Amino acid sequence: MTMDNPATHGGVSREGMPALAPRPRSSAWRLWGLLAAALLLPAAILGTGAWGAWHLTWTETERDLIRGADVNANYVRLAIESLARTAERLTVDTDRIEAPPSDEGRAALRNRILDMVREQALVRAVVIIGASGRQLLHVDVRLNAGPSADPPGGDIEEALSRTPPGQVAVGRAYRSAADMLLALGWRRAPAGPAVIFVLDAAQIGIALARHTDSETDSVALIRDDGQILARQPSFDEPLPPFGPERPMMQLLAAGASQGSLMGATPRDGYPVAIAFCRVEAFPHLVVAVGRRRTDILERWQQVMVPLLFVGLPALFALIGLTLVVRRQQDALETALDGLEQRVAERTNSLREGEERLRLAVDAGQLGTWETELRTSQSTRSPRSIAILGFRPDLATTPVDDWSSRIHPADRRRVLDAWDRLVAGRQAVYHVEYRFLRADGSWRWLDSTGAVVRADPETGKPLRLAGTIQDITDRHAAEERRELLTQEVNHRARNALAIVQAILRVTHAATPAEFVQLVEGRIAALARAQSLLAAEGWSGAPLATLITDELAPFGTVDQPDSDDGGRFHLEGPAFRVRSEAVQPLGMVLHELATNAAKHGALSVPEGRVAVRWAVDEVAGLLRMRWTETDGPPPGFPTRRGVGSRVIETTVTGQLGGVVDRRWPEEGLTCDISLPLARARAGPG
Repeated sequence: MTMDNPATHGGVSREGMPALAPRPRSSAWRLWGLLAAALLLPAAILGTGAWGAWHLTWTETERDLIRGADVNANYVRLAIESLARTAERLTVDTDRIEAPPSDEGRAALRNRILDMVREQALVRAVVIIGASGRQLLHVDVRLNAGPSADPPGGDIEEALSRTPPGQVAVGRAYRSAADMLLALGWRRAPAGPAVIFVLDAAQIGIALARHTDSETDSVALIRDDGQILARQPSFDEPLPPFGPERPMMQLLAAGASQGSLMGATPRDGYPVAIAFCRVEAFPHLVVAVGRRRTDILERWQQVMVPLLFVGLPALFALIGLTLVVRRQQDALETALDGLEQRVAERTNSLREGEERLRLAVDAGQLGTWETELRTSQSTRSPRSIAILGFRPDLATTPVDDWSSRIHPADRRRVLDAWDRLVAGRQAVYHVEYRFLRADGSWRWLDSTGAVVRADPETGKPLRLAGTIQDITDRHAAEERRELLTQEVNHRARNALAIVQAILRVTHAATPAEFVQLVEGRIAALARAQSLLAAEGWSGAPLATLITDELAPFGTVDQPDSDDGGRFHLEGPAFRVRSEAVQPLGMVLHELATNAAKHGALSVPEGRVAVRWAVDEVAGLLRMRWTETDGPPPGFPTRRGVGSRVIETTVTGQLGGVVDRRWPEEGLTCDISLPLARARAGPG
């Protein structure tokens, strides 16, 4: 409403001339204001969304890296503790180590060492040094060779001298003739002998990389003085140590046990996000996991694509709307020739607004409805009819047609919220419920409602309106997450039950033999568990399972290498279902252990072939374990614990059949498993 000009009356000036309303000079400023609003509002929304996406991406990255560092620190702790226990057992008989009585005694000691470290996949050699510093014995574990004059490299001897007895000393990585190595030492007493384990630094890096969440993540084992001991990606020459000016080294020097930060790679200074964690019980060792900034930015860009897909069209739409409004404003300012034209233009503008609202509702996959409370009739949009599964000719139906199809478990809750809205006790309602469509399927719906018209005298609601949306897919995703959580809990209980069974069935003549057998079987169980976790508990490739379980006993033939391994694998691609991974891994471990004690693996030239085939007609997975070039087998006179474990596992847990034969070439073991219990389903 505008006030009359004091110089005019009734649209006529005091001089009798018609008064002309001056054209507002603020029109240009209003145009710029509309343009600024059209640009700044979506820009602010996009900026907020980009910041939120970056915060989410960084939070997920930090969580992944911290989890990877913590898991790898625990893995390193367990590996070093296992080596320390082995070293302690080796130094029990000090006199025997200091002065072996004969070559036969040295051979016995060497065999004892090989038996104790046979399942330590990272150990390359074991060296025993006397109190005087003289090398007493050198055992090459991988080649099963005799003594060597080559002493361990790095600074292991210096590390041993400054490490208290009973604690593990760790030397820096060093280059041998062919590989990067790492030495660990342990001494019981200051004047006693020392046991040094020479480890494969590249294999340590590979083992650490298995526990990271991304294939492109880097992981490193570092001493608190900055020396890089092992790393994946691997390195061919010792890397320069981290300097004290590095942010991570400053945090470690300040006493931090774990943390995360932005850092740089030591060689090329490339920016990475880093999480580190000290190794419990070995605080001078640190595991660091890094992720390149480009990988983080790539993940953030993937999150930003949907936001830009929605935001940029909205920005252009608002700019177009601004121009439309500007044209309408010009039309209104110039069209002063009658109220009828102004009303028509206003009606057109409202119609365009309704159309934009309809497009926005359609873009959000929302259906709309209105209910007249006096007639109890609900009118629905075409999308609402499609969501509810009604026929197109049933756009208007009684409210009871809707309420009668609500799931019985949800009906009382939904109708209570509806009654409160109808009674005027609340202005809006929002419920989720299951609805029975005409085709017999149940769908999860998200429904909102509000009072849009009320009696002006009593305030009693007269008309309600709202939206519905099909959220069945979202509920299905939530149910899948819940099932995955339950599956993880079930796996944990099963693992404990298997460990208890291992302890019950393991028998040995001496405590040391009992410990060795139990550790070997639990290690086989742990390898299967790690493989399942890496595969998301959906099963595991059979070839990978066999390779992992046989790794402690020797290498597998590689197609692109001329070096022959102890094992030959042959068979089609086959994925083992999750319930069968651990039992089958235990069977492979028992077969390999038996071969190492009595069969082909007990001699350097012995070999083992593992072949498998899928018999779709018989519904069986057929596996054959064949030993060759070993000592002549003899028919066993009694059933050992390993044989009982194999037969019980195959027949009892996997529902299969096992058949063992002892021809002159070596043991042949045939295993037939039902595909229904051995093969993983699709997905």
